Amino acid sequence: MTRNELLDLFTPIYDEFSMMAFAEHTQQHPKVADVIDDPTKDWKFNAMSGLGEWEDVEEDSDEGLDHFVMGYEGTISQVKRRKYFYVTFAVNDQMEYAELKSKVVRAEALGRGGRGRVERLVASKLYNGFSDSASTADGQHTFDTDHPKNPEETGITYDNLLTGAFSHDNLEAAEKQISDNYFDLDGTPIAPEAKPIIVYAPALAGQVERVLSERADRRPGELGGRSPQEINRYAGKYDTLEWIYLSAKMGGSDTAWYIIYPSMKMLKLVWASRPKFASWIDNLKHRYYFDGWMWCIAGITDWRLGFASTGL
Repeated sequence: MTRNELLDLFTPIYDEFSMMAFAEHTQQHPKVADVIDDPTKDWKFNAMSGLGEWEDVEEDSDEGLDHFVMGYEGTISQVKRRKYFYVTFAVNDQMEYAELKSKVVRAEALGRGGRGRVERLVASKLYNGFSDSASTADGQHTFDTDHPKNPEETGITYDNLLTGAFSHDNLEAAEKQISDNYFDLDGTPIAPEAKPIIVYAPALAGQVERVLSERADRRPGELGGRSPQEINRYAGKYDTLEWIYLSAKMGGSDTAWYIIYPSMKMLKLVWASRPKFASWIDNLKHRYYFDGWMWCIAGITDWRLGFASTGL
């Protein structure tokens, strides 16, 4: 068997294991991000307001005309991500085949590395949202206290920075803050979707489960904690997403928590080219090359993707 025949035999194995590893675990980012395919290198975005509430007008008049308020423009540029490896020729064909079979593990690692990079790209947009004003459209951090209403009315501001650790009381305070601040560019209230997603690192899993449990905790000070337990109004109200890529171990925070509204489609993962894999022989250097690459970028187009607290 020639080297080229060996390569032809191994390439399907390599491709299969690379792609399997890329999707071996259910990726979390599609649950919170709007995933789109766009081949342009520079992906541009803008927001256009609605027209506000309808007005009282006189019959037989042309009153009621309104003009759009444009949102904040922005551009996020695609970046190429790549990883490859090579193996050298063995002594003879039989040994080469054995060597190639053993490299399946490396092919799997190549796929896992691509998957991990995509997850981190999206997750970092959340955990960096407390300090990322340089990359946001309105010049504020993604999660901040003074987002302008729109580019024309900067005197009115909204607050999507929550406070405190995740708890029953702080979730209740968060819901009031959301109702007081969740408005579109015209100032019309945005009705939150039925089940927003509470997103958090694994360190908060126990606390989130306790707060959202169907069995409410006894409240402090109520008959010394001996009052009957009532139905927890938070049970079933939120979806949850425990995401390791938000953890301190991965560069994020073990205390931060987020309430995300995916239907607003303001957290983006834009693909110019989804993962591709290739392999070839370099006879000059006596190497087999195995390569993986993709073009993608993550970005946030507006603070109305959700609300968040550092947990501190």
